[in-house]
Amino acid sequence: YRKLWAEIRSEWQRDHNVIYYLIASAVFRDGLTGVFAFGAVLGVKVYGVSEADVLLFGVSASVVAAVGAVLGGLLDDRIGAKPVIVGSLTAMIAVAGALMALSGVLAFWICGLLLCLFIGPTLSAARTLMLRMSADGKEGIAFGLYTTTGRAVSYLAPVLFSTFIAVFGTDRAGMGGLIVVLVVGLLAMLAVKAPGRMAAV
Repeated sequence: YRKLWAEIRSEWQRDHNVIYYLIASAVFRDGLTGVFAFGAVLGVKVYGVSEADVLLFGVSASVVAAVGAVLGGLLDDRIGAKPVIVGSLTAMIAVAGALMALSGVLAFWICGLLLCLFIGPTLSAARTLMLRMSADGKEGIAFGLYTTTGRAVSYLAPVLFSTFIAVFGTDRAGMGGLIVVLVVGLLAMLAVKAPGRMAAV
């Protein structure tokens, strides 16, 4: 732990934005994990998706997320990683909000796949940006911190998901908890000063 804090202090002294980014990415990545983890639960309990179709949705979601990651990579090369992350998170928040207001299997499929489409670009751009912000020769340390901070806040989405359900008395409200995590991650991401895309060269 002493070595871990020493590395964190070193990164803070080198560039405060690295630490800001580690915190922001940890939060929004937990939100993305929550969308994947609780999406099937909401699909069955709220939107009437059969348990058999949930498996089919899971396969479709993985394919769509992979396609989104490829498209996000192309955009990353053109406009940079931060705009891809901010744009994808904004779109996810809008789609998740719409899903909360809708009902039925079709609404779940359309909005659920749209959410997965933006998950891919967010995750791929997040790793690209971490590489661009890391110091030369310390990429391994940077990604070690990236993984550690992600695990440190992995309770956020489950806690807010269950809290919103308990407070509002409906499973549908759980999506609101996930939206809160994504919004916090987005706001934190806006405060990060990211290097330009050519920094990766």
